[in-house]
Amino acid sequence: MTLFVEKLMLVIIALISALLLLVFLIYSNTKTVASTSQTKMVGKRNQEFIEIPVNCTRFEKGLDRLMESISSFRETVNCAGAIDGKNTTIVEAAEKWTFDPKQFAESITKQSDRCQAIKDTFAFIDVPLSREELDYPLAYGLLVHNDAEQIMFLLSSIYQPQNQYCIAISATASAEFQDAMFDLMECFPNIYVMLTKPVGWCQHSVLQGVLQCVNYLTRLKASWKYYQYLSGVDLPLKTNLEMVRIFKKLNGSFNAGIYDLDSHRFREDREAPLPLWKSSLSATFSRQSAEFMVHNPKVKELYEYLKGTHCPDETFWATIAGNPEKLAMPGGFDANLWKQKLTGEWDNLYATNKTVRLTAIAGFELFKPEKYYISRYQIWWGDACYGTFTGGSCVYGIKDLNTLVSRPELVAHKLYFSVQPATYFCLYEHVRRRALQGDGDFDVDAYAELPGPKILSGAPFEEVLFNAPQGWKYY
Repeated sequence: MTLFVEKLMLVIIALISALLLLVFLIYSNTKTVASTSQTKMVGKRNQEFIEIPVNCTRFEKGLDRLMESISSFRETVNCAGAIDGKNTTIVEAAEKWTFDPKQFAESITKQSDRCQAIKDTFAFIDVPLSREELDYPLAYGLLVHNDAEQIMFLLSSIYQPQNQYCIAISATASAEFQDAMFDLMECFPNIYVMLTKPVGWCQHSVLQGVLQCVNYLTRLKASWKYYQYLSGVDLPLKTNLEMVRIFKKLNGSFNAGIYDLDSHRFREDREAPLPLWKSSLSATFSRQSAEFMVHNPKVKELYEYLKGTHCPDETFWATIAGNPEKLAMPGGFDANLWKQKLTGEWDNLYATNKTVRLTAIAGFELFKPEKYYISRYQIWWGDACYGTFTGGSCVYGIKDLNTLVSRPELVAHKLYFSVQPATYFCLYEHVRRRALQGDGDFDVDAYAELPGPKILSGAPFEEVLFNAPQGWKYY
């Protein structure tokens, strides 16, 4: 009996061992297959190992469905030909194509699960596309008041789940628009939506709405690294991975334009707390800069002073970043010194200066900036624009596409659904396709040579190259 029990125990042990070995082999094989099918290594120039999910095919199919769902777009518009711009017939067909955004609003409204409908309709990406992007989350602030469908297209072009998004809505926005924006907050845990006071062009309410989002973002535990302001009529010129690498090269520097402030923008009843400078509302800065500005009393004093001025949103960024002797903004710069360089005054005073200002002949490429200000690409009255001008600023048209796809800036401003909308969708698809191709082999070293990061790295001012194709103009 004892011998039988011993033999039985040996058989049981052998069976258990065989079963465990089988489970181990199955697990190992599954893990290998999953690893092979889900990731690939990209980026010859990268020092980090970057993994891109091969199941980007799922996102590519989603993008295909989205583009095909746009009424008559595929049948009418040849984006490759429109970007190339050489075939007149293709260009003219793209220019004449029109778009009605109501089709998207109606399709979402009909669905019982609105969140899933939004995610599917606009092909939102629901996982980080690389370890590098996961480890370097970004933050975006938007101030909006209309065109919900365009906002959703914009968000889908910049969205990844590790990033943070704050949307401030003007109280003047319609109830329908507000509902659509608050749907986004319900559907995405990293999108926050708030109502702000009624926003009017060039009024203090613009600055208030923007800073409310900056304040919110600084309170988050999420470890985002860089902030960008976006308008509802912007589109990215760079993929998320490209922006991550560019921001790393910026090295904590505050990227804002600098220009003289018009005399009528100063208050007559009191002196400004800081020397005032003009810039664009579009700026890019680090988490450290954001936290500094929301807690600094001098910044708050400037905010109050600007309540009595014209277009305070165009006075704020360069003023708080460009006065190092009065306000030690992390990543900031000396606006007065930069002006001397950009106007040529510095070169005239110091004949031994090792560098000179670059002119328009320097040119630009997708990852080669032609000027120090890279936060936004915007064309103003007097320069070539193939769409139309509104408020003195270009709304891009089809013939602008060839330039847009090669610009080194981060975003393009402005694109309207009502003005040659194929421009919007060709640029939208072009950048989104590039994000899904998983090509990490691109070089953004030129951004480290911009004045901001170069000076922060310890380079002597006289050795820093200032790109200025239009001299003192930052745009």
